Amino acid sequence: MKNILTVLLLTIFSLTKAQSVSDYKYITVPRKFADFDKNNYKLDAHLKMHLRKKNYEIVVEGVTEKPTDLKNNPCLAAKANIESMKSTFKNKLKVVFTDCNENVISEYEGISSIKEFDKGYQEALAIAMAKAPMQNAKEVPNTVQQEQPVTTTTNTTTTITNEQPVIVSVSENKIYSLNGQKYEVATLSQGSFIFMNRETAQIVAQFYPSSQKNVYHVTVISPKGNYQTIGFVSENEISIDYQTADKTWTKTTYTK
Repeated sequence: MKNILTVLLLTIFSLTKAQSVSDYKYITVPRKFADFDKNNYKLDAHLKMHLRKKNYEIVVEGVTEKPTDLKNNPCLAAKANIESMKSTFKNKLKVVFTDCNENVISEYEGISSIKEFDKGYQEALAIAMAKAPMQNAKEVPNTVQQEQPVTTTTNTTTTITNEQPVIVSVSENKIYSLNGQKYEVATLSQGSFIFMNRETAQIVAQFYPSSQKNVYHVTVISPKGNYQTIGFVSENEISIDYQTADKTWTKTTYTK
């Protein structure tokens, strides 16, 4: 009876406490992903890098010693997995986060036109993780706050040194504004980049170089459906031709 009650309490806790991956302080990362068992294309290292950039603390299954609060309550951690998705002539994947009861709490898709599997999957992962929110766990026990910086500093140093053939990087000097909102550029490979809301980390558009300097092919990410347009980049501005409700076009400019 006691065991049943414990399971019920943990289930209720996980459902009420965490509705998004951002509610979790810890992310458990497996040593292998089932869909990439033969070759993981360094996706495990890149996933950990992207998670740390968003302030999540990494626990590697069977490797990292769990902090005391996580040992006492496994539901404080979400589990990450990378799944391969079918796509013709493109590399596509999905990052899935589940809770302690194996319920999916968040998932993000990424797709890359790069044909090489290693660079293509790494770029797809970068695009997927750009959509993931920053860690925003409300309850952080004092014991963890006191002990964690040593581990975090060590891991971060290793990541920057060994895992930095980065496919994506965010530049602090590439911050743009519009109507009180801040936007930033995440640089990808081959001259392409992601333009996203700095606060919510939601992607606004993906830019791809054209044959003309400072003119880009753009995929606008919209809840009503993505669509293709053009964009313009200068030293201090980024402009996008947005489609209006009456099927006309209007240029919106974001400035530094």
